[in-house]
Amino acid sequence: MRRKTLQESGRKAPHFLLTGIAAGLVAGAVTGRADKFLDRFVSPRQKRADRRLRKGSAHELAGPYFARKLTGKKLSRKEEKRAKILFGLAYGVGWGLIHAALRRKFPQLSRLAGVPFAIPFFFACDGMIAPQLGISPGLRRIPWQPSVKEMGNHIAWTAASEMVHRGMARALR
Repeated sequence: MRRKTLQESGRKAPHFLLTGIAAGLVAGAVTGRADKFLDRFVSPRQKRADRRLRKGSAHELAGPYFARKLTGKKLSRKEEKRAKILFGLAYGVGWGLIHAALRRKFPQLSRLAGVPFAIPFFFACDGMIAPQLGISPGLRRIPWQPSVKEMGNHIAWTAASEMVHRGMARALR
């Protein structure tokens, strides 16, 4: 007797949501490793130029930024660390769900390990959202090597998310 797929059983939404959440969280963990690896390719000169513009990448600064906005106070180091962790989780869940929804609606975004999603994802986060919120300067002001590293992080994030989606799809067949 053949088992019904999730689509046949009418349980699309929970599977879709859970896969998106899992994919985003796994992708966040993978990106942490990718960031450390890619950092080796940013020259000391480019790192110094980047640090003159900002204290860290948009991803590093976003958690404490939002926590300060919400609490209205200066954060301790421990609170900053918690804010970074909470932001990382929220970022993973949020973008995991966005990625899941978009790849479902536009399957071509999942091609080439998700690169068709990763590049606009980078420009949306680092090119528009972070500068508009005042978390980071615009991409034209950031040295090219840190920008390429961040694009690499978005590609790693999306590739990891794609692996989770594809693995779940195979497991549920």
